[in-house]
Amino acid sequence: MTMPAPVTRPIDKRAVKAFAIAADAGQWLRCRTRDGRKFYGIPSQADPNRLYFTTRDACTCPDAARTPALMCKHQLAVRLHCAAVRAHRQQSHPLAVAA
Repeated sequence: MTMPAPVTRPIDKRAVKAFAIAADAGQWLRCRTRDGRKFYGIPSQADPNRLYFTTRDACTCPDAARTPALMCKHQLAVRLHCAAVRAHRQQSHPLAVAA
C-alpha cells in the first residue's frame, strides 16, 4: 500500500517576513495620534533609515499602497506583536481576564 503524498501549502513570504519584523518589536518607534490611537514606526528591512508608520489596519509602505486589499508584512507584524503582548498580559494577570 502506498502512502498518500503529504499536503503542502505554499509558504506565505509576507508572513515569514512579518515574524522577523515582529521579533524586533523592541526597536519600533511607539507613537500616538492626537486622539490617542497607537501606531508604530517600523524600520524598513531594505533601508533601515526609512520608517513605515503602521497600525493594525494601515501602513505607509509601498506594498500597502499597491495591494490595499491585503495586509502588508508591517501590518501583520503589528498584529502579531499585539497578540503576543495580549497573551503575555493574560498569563501575567489571569484574574484580570476573567473580570
